[in-house]
Amino acid sequence: MSVENAVVTLLGQVPGVSQIDPTTDRVHWITSAVVRCVYEGKRAAAVWSDTKTQVNALLDLVDLHLQGGSVVGGTPVSADEVVLFLVRDDAESEAEGALRTLAAQVHGLTVHLVRLTSDATVLPIAPGGVDDLHDHDRYAYTEWLGYLMDLGQRPPPLVDRILAGVPRPDFRAYPMLTSKNWWSLRVEGLEVARVGPRTGRLGIGRPGEEPGPERTAWLEVVEEGELEVTDDDASVVRAVAAINRFADAWTEKLAGDYKHKEHTLESRILRGVVPIRTSAGELDLLRTEGAARVSWGSQFPTRWGLRASRSGRYLDALLREGATPWALEIKIDGQSGVASYYRHAVAQAVLYREFIRRASHLAPWFERFDLDHTACRAAVVVPEFREEHDDWRERLQRVCGAFDVELVTVPREMARSGGIGS
Repeated sequence: MSVENAVVTLLGQVPGVSQIDPTTDRVHWITSAVVRCVYEGKRAAAVWSDTKTQVNALLDLVDLHLQGGSVVGGTPVSADEVVLFLVRDDAESEAEGALRTLAAQVHGLTVHLVRLTSDATVLPIAPGGVDDLHDHDRYAYTEWLGYLMDLGQRPPPLVDRILAGVPRPDFRAYPMLTSKNWWSLRVEGLEVARVGPRTGRLGIGRPGEEPGPERTAWLEVVEEGELEVTDDDASVVRAVAAINRFADAWTEKLAGDYKHKEHTLESRILRGVVPIRTSAGELDLLRTEGAARVSWGSQFPTRWGLRASRSGRYLDALLREGATPWALEIKIDGQSGVASYYRHAVAQAVLYREFIRRASHLAPWFERFDLDHTACRAAVVVPEFREEHDDWRERLQRVCGAFDVELVTVPREMARSGGIGS
């Protein structure tokens, strides 16, 4: 029996459930993993899958309700209430924590969360957001503060020496915010090295794997594949030469390429090439003295809820407007289009924002930049919509509005991997 059929079977045992629809909705871009239905006179959905699918289901449900009105398959439903069934037996999962946070942030619509267990029991999930994200022991991010503060005001001398040897504006240092004073060095967002205070490693991709175009281009100019770098002068010269050769070859290979890349757009936002304009005005970069080529706002670590893994959920970009930090979730239209892919970005933006607001343990890092983490705001950043996607732009705007997230569009060419036009 498929998972979808199992969910349908469970829903069929719940009194008050009708209009069960497990099919893929190709009109609204909702997968069969999100089973739509009506429950006690309210539009509802049930989801069993990985955490991201479970979290995204709430955005699908809200969007459907904002778009679909007060009737489901001929059955009238509440105009201001919906229900999401989280199909799982265990409580206090990462998904449950994230969904509680999201449900508490919706304006003009009440989202009821319930767990549907394997014996068809319906259990209410406590209303209200997760209010203990400040508890760094419980959510396992105690050590993050040390990593953040150990970065200091600028990279270590070895990183600075490599930056000086590759004088390209698109070659930047990104702090690795959950590694002790280690830095990612990237060419327009593409990582080519990881470097610490005294040593590092250069390379793209992993040995033994089928190489993609990036690693193939790297191997054409760096036959060894991977290079070690130390603070020895000869080692630094060798590393700088390898990066320069690759950057020149990769730029030439991409000439005229109109493929969109999220890491390309992210890079250009974080180095100030792409202005981000919100209702509060144009956002500024995070900066420190003497570290002009550091993308400080990249990949800030967050928690969505309790999880087995100790790794974080990483924010695309953190910018500022005065003392207010802005959490940016960046998307580009690719194979997933601009419908559900953009819609689901709203969930990420909200979850990042709410973690930052509550993570008082990390306040010293924000204070270093004169930022008030409790005032954090959020935006979804995407390339300008094509004319044929105007309806999806309007729908995304409504969903953003429901969660107090701003929608920011930027010129399409800024996401183009082949370079920026005049």
